[in-house]
Amino acid sequence: MSDHSVDCIDVGSENCPCYLALTNDCLICSRLQGREGCDCNWKGVCVYNEFIQGNRRVNNPRADFAAEIVYRKNYLDDLIVLGLRVGKGFAIKASRPGSYVFLRDKNSESYYATPLCVMEANIEEGIIAVAIKIISAKTKTLAKAEGQLMVRGIYRNGVLGIDSITFKHVKGKKILVVAKGIGLAPAILTANYLWRKNRVDLIIDMEKISEDLIADYLGEGEGTIRFIQLNEEGYREDMGELLEKEQYDIVVLFTSDYFLEQIGNMVRKRLPRAELAVSNNFRICCGEGICGACTVAGKDGDWIKMCKCNTNHISHASSYIK
Repeated sequence: MSDHSVDCIDVGSENCPCYLALTNDCLICSRLQGREGCDCNWKGVCVYNEFIQGNRRVNNPRADFAAEIVYRKNYLDDLIVLGLRVGKGFAIKASRPGSYVFLRDKNSESYYATPLCVMEANIEEGIIAVAIKIISAKTKTLAKAEGQLMVRGIYRNGVLGIDSITFKHVKGKKILVVAKGIGLAPAILTANYLWRKNRVDLIIDMEKISEDLIADYLGEGEGTIRFIQLNEEGYREDMGELLEKEQYDIVVLFTSDYFLEQIGNMVRKRLPRAELAVSNNFRICCGEGICGACTVAGKDGDWIKMCKCNTNHISHASSYIK
């Protein structure tokens, strides 16, 4: 039987079956992996039946569309936020934690498409906001764009262990969100989402990030905000004391791989019963499981496509990160 400790983030969605069904590489369906029998653990609508009934075609493939740049905010010399008019339906999908899009200038080739986390989804106005840290060719091109950007999405796998924070029974929980650098963008989307029914505390490392950005986009809810320099030696003691004092139900980390490992190990040691979700820091290139840029070897030697694979077991996620 297939091992489904790792699942496809798109299974059962409007984007399933996807391109992987065409080449016998489906992550869930054994029939669409080239085997004769059905031995999947998927309890939703049969992926194989959907593929056959759909005349063996990809369902609702994501395509580029032009989105108006409705505003541009400069926070630092290398940090800007763009507001894009994408429509209410798209904004609803983008409001879920872990959502990201591919953006490129309308005059650029397709290989300029850059994956960026959604920071805010204004459903009423049909606008999403993305924060761009200007680093090299792709982000420089986005920063200079005028009028419109080409958008492709929505993609869903920006957070590993996503069910810990989006499951329908996540209500009345005590949650800690830790963010460093540009990880603040998905942290804001996550905090604003969870504040509806939970208490959310935030720990933010302000290195290379603007306080004005927090003031403009972070909403209000029950919880506290602490500013900690994660590069300072004393942070571990302070955070460890906080974890033991507050006894969080869920901890969500939006940091570099180094701090995912360091803080993740601290959470597992001090709060062994807490759910843990982490940012997906793998190199995302196509987002469709095709190019192989984000693949890693699993424990059984299988290649795992981290743009589409998610896990509810942080031991799996942490082993990939290492």
